[in-house]
Amino acid sequence: MITRMDYLAVFLPSLGVGVVFYLVMRWLFRGDRAERSAQTRAQQDAERWYREVREREGDAAPFGHEQEQETQRPQRGLALRNSIPIRESPEDPQRTE
Repeated sequence: MITRMDYLAVFLPSLGVGVVFYLVMRWLFRGDRAERSAQTRAQQDAERWYREVREREGDAAPFGHEQEQETQRPQRGLALRNSIPIRESPEDPQRTE
């Protein structure tokens, strides 16, 4: 004959796993919610800061150094294509023909 303790012994492990699953999922969802709210606050703070800088500096150069960056930026990529002379190229001044 099956007693109540047998039913309880069969049901308790499933109940324990369910409670642990619930607690882990609640922890994950709360962490996700906190992360989203922190990202939203950071985004709003950055937008507010950028608006203040634009109002103070103007729209032409919001950070005040666009012209400096253009002159100091090194060439990269395709801009270097013709900067290295190759012996077989017609642009090579040392080529003799």
